[in-house]
Amino acid sequence: MAKKIKRLTGVDGVIDCACLIHDTLYDWSYVDKLYRSLCRNLTPKVRMHVYTESTRDVPLPYIKHALEEWDGVRGPKKSWWYKVQLFNPAHHTGSMLYFDLDTVVVGNIDWLWQVPSNRFWAARDFKYLMKQSKFTINSSVMWFDPEVYKTVYTEFDVKDVTNNPRCPWPGDQDYIYEKVKESVSFYSTAQILSYRWQVSQGGYDFRFRKHKDPGAASVIPPEASILVFHGSPNPHEVKDNIIDQHWC
Repeated sequence: MAKKIKRLTGVDGVIDCACLIHDTLYDWSYVDKLYRSLCRNLTPKVRMHVYTESTRDVPLPYIKHALEEWDGVRGPKKSWWYKVQLFNPAHHTGSMLYFDLDTVVVGNIDWLWQVPSNRFWAARDFKYLMKQSKFTINSSVMWFDPEVYKTVYTEFDVKDVTNNPRCPWPGDQDYIYEKVKESVSFYSTAQILSYRWQVSQGGYDFRFRKHKDPGAASVIPPEASILVFHGSPNPHEVKDNIIDQHWC
């Protein structure tokens, strides 16, 4: 296993993981819980990179990456644009696993890095549940080398997304996908699930716009190992034994 880790991650026995925390949407407990869950569910030792404001204190063992602040980019509907700075190779080079803070890991995730390294790997956007022909990424889970895909950062102009009613990208993942789509491979949709659309209360019925089994306990299929809390609710806002068990 040690040789395989080194071959696929470039580092002997260590895997670089990253998250981003900006402004006040999430508190620091989200970083700690994500880190602990990664340590529980990855065979390599986790080296955790935290991308955040230059003014935020980041304790050891985390590695701090100070984000360049962009005027007009702040708040829950804007801060996601700072993900573009993950692709600045001045911060890190080499393969890196990125996770949004509102992802909950519920099983072993070694399969995330045991993939061909010449591709950009990401979750598939959950809009495919409404429209099967929809293919774009969900940027909650990504595996990539910032050096290889640095044009995501170098070709980005923040003026395109601030106070621009003609912005061509609804969010960061649409922009990232446009830049990397020739190299994208999607992770299995059976292993990364939407919590509110596939796990909570029997899943969501888009035809009738309601959950299939209101009030029912959450059920995670045995092959799933990541739950993504895109939108609302966030993990701390739900009362769910399954989440309590894994998000800790």
